Amino acid sequence: MAAALGVPDCTRETASVIYRQALDDGLLPGRAVEAVASASLYAASRMDGIPRSINEIATVSRVKQLRVERAYRHISRELGLKIFPTDPSAFIGRLASDVDCKPATEQRARQLVKAARKEGVHSGKHPVGIAAGALYAAARLCDEQIRQVDISRAADVSEVTIRNRYPEILAAADCDDWT
Repeated sequence: MAAALGVPDCTRETASVIYRQALDDGLLPGRAVEAVASASLYAASRMDGIPRSINEIATVSRVKQLRVERAYRHISRELGLKIFPTDPSAFIGRLASDVDCKPATEQRARQLVKAARKEGVHSGKHPVGIAAGALYAAARLCDEQIRQVDISRAADVSEVTIRNRYPEILAAADCDDWT
């Protein structure tokens, strides 16, 4: 799974340590080994600041996303893992590359995410959705023609999410010059 996601070796090692700790603490009974392994990889990627969504992890594993989410919540709670919320700007670079946008648009998206975080817009919202909304808003501000559907596919979020997030992000950044 780590190879399919392009996760560095140090993060693979972190995932292995988490998995072994879960095994030693008896957290596997009642859960699929693959679900715990997937959850360990997700936890390790978050701890190491490697932007991978839980959906991406579930896609390359043989386990449904819901089972990975449950295993992740269980092992992070039981092992007392210190995992901070994912910064939406961590996803901007990959999304910008996937939709082939200009560097100025990518930079503007990072600024928009920073403003949104400062205003608390990101609180309780999926970081990939915030990143996608910021990239779309930045494209509009920079007069770059990037379609919502393209960003939606790259981010694996719905177009509705992008439509809901980008006005919030623009409002937080106090951008009155968009249409």
